[in-house]
Amino acid sequence: MNKLIMGCSAVIVIITLFGAYSYSAHPKDTVRIGYLDNDQHSAALAVANAKGMFEAQGMKVELQSFNVGADIVIAMAAGQIDVGYVGIAPATMAIDKGMPLKIVGAVNEEGSGIVISKNSTIDNLTDFEGHTVVMPSKGSIQDILLNYLLQDNSINPKSIDIREMQTSLMPEAIQSGRIDGYIVWEPYVIQASSGGYGKTFMYSDEIWKNHPCCVIIASNNFMQNNPDKLRKILQIHQNATDYIYSNRNDTISILSKQFKISFNTEKEVLDHIKFVVVPDEDFMDNSLKIVSIQRQRGYVEHNLTKGEIFNLSYLPSK
Repeated sequence: MNKLIMGCSAVIVIITLFGAYSYSAHPKDTVRIGYLDNDQHSAALAVANAKGMFEAQGMKVELQSFNVGADIVIAMAAGQIDVGYVGIAPATMAIDKGMPLKIVGAVNEEGSGIVISKNSTIDNLTDFEGHTVVMPSKGSIQDILLNYLLQDNSINPKSIDIREMQTSLMPEAIQSGRIDGYIVWEPYVIQASSGGYGKTFMYSDEIWKNHPCCVIIASNNFMQNNPDKLRKILQIHQNATDYIYSNRNDTISILSKQFKISFNTEKEVLDHIKFVVVPDEDFMDNSLKIVSIQRQRGYVEHNLTKGEIFNLSYLPSK
């Protein structure tokens, strides 16, 4: 059974019994923000932290890293974090299961890719049949992208051995020959070629141009009890995203140090990510398309509406 679905069932019980306590059991002046470990999609969060943007706004934040998006939404539903930078697919799955959260802003489009080993003979999609390909987790945006790609090219997913694997283990697994490919977020895509052990088969913009990827979610409790703090968080997110585009070299320096990769590798990583803050109509329409794919995969039960998924009233107005 999917990890998120299992987590939802347990967490909903926890919320019912202990929801009010779990929310009030942490310092009220500190905002707890969850994000994916070693994921360049949350570059705005890294920049905001490095440039002291939270402190400048009088904000106290506690950053918590997680391996997969499912862990972030489960932690939020359990009252362990207030805000999260997470893939849109785990977010919509959580909303479908009744978790008390909403998408309050966008983070990025695109920014993932399929990697194969440097000596691979795979040349086209049909060559993947009979091979092993891994993804971060079932229900992740990478899972959605892979299945969308296969379906769009009339390839049966069952013809490929598709498995889950922690992202940090993927490079070693492809070098040792235990797997034939993986679909993952940056910087793991570029690192495969720069590290000399893999090559990019396809970037996610070739699978689905301008596809939604990561978003900012907030718990209903946090929205209702701390609207001003949420507005500040989203204003800082806007400021940091603007900084990424207007101060590219400094951004590359900040991220290359944090992620321990070279300046040139980091530069290439950023070339494949589109950073956004306000979800436009295309972003939201494509989000509903993701939900439709999730229904086909059995990950969600309902035809969610934009109003059920998004609450954009806390975003800064320009």
